[in-house]
Amino acid sequence: MQILSYHPERGTISLQIESLEDLWHLDHILEEGDLLKARTYRRTDQPSDMLRPQRAEKKPVTLIIRIEKVEFHPHSNWLRATGVIEGGEDAGSYHTINLEEGSRCTIIKQWRQYHLERLKEAVQQSKTPRILLVAMDDEQADFGVVRQYGIEEVATVHARIPGKREPSQRKAAKNQYFKEISAKISEYDLPTIVAGPGFTKEEFRKFLMDTGGKQVEVESVSTTGKTGLYEVVKRGLVEKVYQDSKTARDIQLIEELFAKIITNDAVYGLEDVKKAVAYSACQDLLVVDTVLRTNREAEHLMEQARQRGGKTHIISSQHEGGEKLLHLGGIAAFLRFKIE
Repeated sequence: MQILSYHPERGTISLQIESLEDLWHLDHILEEGDLLKARTYRRTDQPSDMLRPQRAEKKPVTLIIRIEKVEFHPHSNWLRATGVIEGGEDAGSYHTINLEEGSRCTIIKQWRQYHLERLKEAVQQSKTPRILLVAMDDEQADFGVVRQYGIEEVATVHARIPGKREPSQRKAAKNQYFKEISAKISEYDLPTIVAGPGFTKEEFRKFLMDTGGKQVEVESVSTTGKTGLYEVVKRGLVEKVYQDSKTARDIQLIEELFAKIITNDAVYGLEDVKKAVAYSACQDLLVVDTVLRTNREAEHLMEQARQRGGKTHIISSQHEGGEKLLHLGGIAAFLRFKIE
């Protein structure tokens, strides 16, 4: 994300959207009642004297709408904002603006501190690479892209390797399996971690070396599939290789939270977190992004925690770590010292 114009004191910030992650951030910034200005397409009115009705053509226009509803569609790569037109043609009518990679827009709203921090985070994260994870064994390889909001499962390659009684066919089938995995890795062209149980991942590394394939990091996990992809993240293997992954940091924080709850070095739930902040015992405050959208008290607690020297972390609701924190009420805190 690029910030083209920054005047939050006047309520106006203009942005250049560069990635799917930027749209995810905007989904948590845009709220009902905000004004959104962007280039869009609107159907032209048909002449009233036409004998045969024709489908109206769409033409490019710049409109300002007052938002009533926002929908984020990660698999379609766009964010849709719907509301009443307040600036431009057909004022008073409803219109939907679709934002996607490459779109420019201006947001006019009452900017709160966590909105501005979210924008800052979006700009910083846009400079870090996405990461491709491959969890594989001798039966299948599952691919996931580590995005800022979680792991997007993108592909699966199946092995179809015959049994050990057919050694020649087995070797040919395994080479074909490795060739398909290598091609898929090249297709995504991202920094890559290959992980899995057993020795297949090491055989694949040797195949890449022998064939001049892409260099990858190889690590061990206990399984494949979605569970294997998340195990790579939970064990800190992404952060070990690539230091700036937000998803990896989020999930590591949640794993640390559960360990600290056992030793009474962390609390969770709104009331216990309020007590920790009031006693200046809050070292790190963790809040799920969806909670911030619906609970203004959580936002006030973030500000109070910062004023008392605590760090704040907004956790995505779209990955395993965020789901776990939601089960604890969506808010938790690491303690500087134990409280009653």
